[in-house]
Amino acid sequence: MKILVLGSGLLGVTAAYELGRRGHEVAVIDRQAVSGAETSFANGGQLSYSHAEPWANPSVLPKILPWMFRSDAPLVLRPRADWQMITWGLKFLRNCTVTRANANCVNTLRLGLYSKLQMEVIRSETGIAFDFSDKGILHIYSTDEDFDTAKRHNEFQTKFGGEERVLTREQCIALEPTLAGTSRTIVGGIHAFKDESGDAYLFCNELAKIAAERHGVQFRYDMSTQRLFVESNQVVGVKTDKGDITADIYVMAMGSYSPIYLRSIGINLPIYPMKGYSITLKANSQCPDISLTDGTHKIVYSRLGDRLRVAGTAEFAGHNTNIRQHRIDSIIKVASGLFPGADWNQDIKTWACLRPSTPDGPPVIGYTPYNNLFLNTGHGTLGWTQAAGSAAILADNIEGHTPEIMTHGLTMERYL
Repeated sequence: MKILVLGSGLLGVTAAYELGRRGHEVAVIDRQAVSGAETSFANGGQLSYSHAEPWANPSVLPKILPWMFRSDAPLVLRPRADWQMITWGLKFLRNCTVTRANANCVNTLRLGLYSKLQMEVIRSETGIAFDFSDKGILHIYSTDEDFDTAKRHNEFQTKFGGEERVLTREQCIALEPTLAGTSRTIVGGIHAFKDESGDAYLFCNELAKIAAERHGVQFRYDMSTQRLFVESNQVVGVKTDKGDITADIYVMAMGSYSPIYLRSIGINLPIYPMKGYSITLKANSQCPDISLTDGTHKIVYSRLGDRLRVAGTAEFAGHNTNIRQHRIDSIIKVASGLFPGADWNQDIKTWACLRPSTPDGPPVIGYTPYNNLFLNTGHGTLGWTQAAGSAAILADNIEGHTPEIMTHGLTMERYL
């Protein structure tokens, strides 16, 4: 089949690779000059297969109002006359119940663990190099309340294959010795030993090259999608700034911009951009070797060769990608307190991106009311983590096969 993938980020590239290796004629279009130039460019670097707790959960509810008045809060909502944000927010609150949060966690975990297996296949087939580390992710906590919440969530996840190890403060330092010099309180941690890390942008670009060289995938850069043409129950073409393109099958993988194009053809998905920030600096011996997640401040750390990537925050401000310096300053303040021995006086690279987030947490993969349009979007902060598994599910859907895992809670049916 002739397949057109809209979007050349991690979700689009991984899908194109999977479809190409299965023998399909695949083309990918993107407005940028290279793959992974937007949300995938400087993310936190974590392949957090075991991290399945959705943002929408009961522990977040009492924090939302206080966070609105803190410029350094992990989650910032900037009130605006935006009906899409308002309706998304109401759906988010609706999912902050124990029952819904648990169901969304199970669905997310199932996809994460499947994606780990599929990523192993990609690594084995390609030999791709991307500053990969399989040492797991260490989650640390500064308060007993946060640590207790994490331990309860860990007990729940274990029932569904999300095994992790609960550690004392001393065990956390033994696992990552640079924590011994911290000025921060650490009451304990959880080691997600199945998890991994690496450079997502490097992975994305290298996989695109391999997809092109080995499987004939065509990447058409500097080409902007303008609209989709539909007739009856089919997409019949895509209008771009460089002419119209047709295919047998179309895949929507445009991240936070997906719902804009989908609404124009009558598909209303509750996907809203969650802005995230990151900094990248040269690492020294006082920087962590294992990837970490600060569970109290919602900030992640990943060692990428000779660099340290630090990322975090969730800001709802529409499609604005401007970097707010005070958000960067907040990340540096927290990070320098945790690792005071790192060189914080160097020229630090900053970045902001838009994560396509659903109000319940899981992404939206697969079928649409149009029989030749498929979705691979809405992955939020877990786009790289879930990319390989999502690509396999998507390819199975396109070929009319039953996916290897249950897709309940991962499709658009939950919003109908």
